[in-house]
Amino acid sequence: MKQPSITLQDLECLEHLRNVGRLVTEMAQFQDSNTLHRDPAQQLQLTSLVSLMTAQLDGVVERCNQLWLGGENNA
Repeated sequence: MKQPSITLQDLECLEHLRNVGRLVTEMAQFQDSNTLHRDPAQQLQLTSLVSLMTAQLDGVVERCNQLWLGGENNA
């Protein structure tokens, strides 16, 4: 039977990246609510970009999880 192309180590790395994205987003939101910024539009763009990256990583992690668990069940 063909093994899944993603390893547990790959999945852990993706989860780490997703968590970093969440942390950066939370920090940016906290900073937005507590300080004045040099350029609020630029800060909003950064926050939006990080949120998009995190959402994309959420999808990748979920798909990889399904593939990895599905491959494990079929082995």
